[in-house]
Amino acid sequence: MDLLTGYRLLVEATSAGANVTVLADEFNRALEGGGSLGPDFGVLAQRLADEARWSFFVSVAVGVVVLAVVAVAAAFLFRYRRRLVGWLWLWVWGGGLLRPGGGRPRTLLFDGEVLAVVAAVAVVGVALTASLLLGPAVREPFSAIGLLGPEGRIGGYPSEVAVGVPVRLHVYVYNHMGVPVWFVVYVKVSNSTGEPPLPERPVVTLQRLLLHNETWIAPFTVVLNSTGRQRVVAELWAVYPNGTVAYTGRYVQLWVNVRG
Repeated sequence: MDLLTGYRLLVEATSAGANVTVLADEFNRALEGGGSLGPDFGVLAQRLADEARWSFFVSVAVGVVVLAVVAVAAAFLFRYRRRLVGWLWLWVWGGGLLRPGGGRPRTLLFDGEVLAVVAAVAVVGVALTASLLLGPAVREPFSAIGLLGPEGRIGGYPSEVAVGVPVRLHVYVYNHMGVPVWFVVYVKVSNSTGEPPLPERPVVTLQRLLLHNETWIAPFTVVLNSTGRQRVVAELWAVYPNGTVAYTGRYVQLWVNVRG
């Protein structure tokens, strides 16, 4: 199975609510090895998606049954609230006699405003239950890229290097898109001040599939063969399930003075 087909199946399984960590690990191993996915990848993706859909259906069914039972119980309590309060009163005190009367209710149990508040709370409870079943949505999806120094931390960036000497840096990528994303980082070297994406060919290409809320740090090395002020640019691109490779608009850069 080719990577794009596997990527599409993985995203579909995620949309169904499946835990695709195993699929993502296998996908990244194939990505690093430059190969393809095994035939079992599609079978596993389909099975995880089917199990997730069935689990969601069962959860919805159980939620509906619970809400129906609560609604029936609430209606019963409301309908027979006076009698139930009377029985409770007799049970607590073990004696006494209740006589029906035409007086106004003296407890909050019979207050219309209180009952309205209870109904509102019930509606909120239904809404919260539905939101839990459907899962939280990502309000502001975004991706991010950062540049780290030779030790994989912020700082320690070289400002001056000799021509032909390898420069080691790290790239940091974060996925907050709400779905798995196949990211590609193109590292380019240029002496221009133009806005990325730059027309230069990438000297390093890094790629990885990231699940939602997952980060990735990858080392890379570039060799600057021209003297003068040079710019190392890392552009963040994304592969979409339809096969489109698009620039995300995110990039990081480092200006370096290259001496002869």
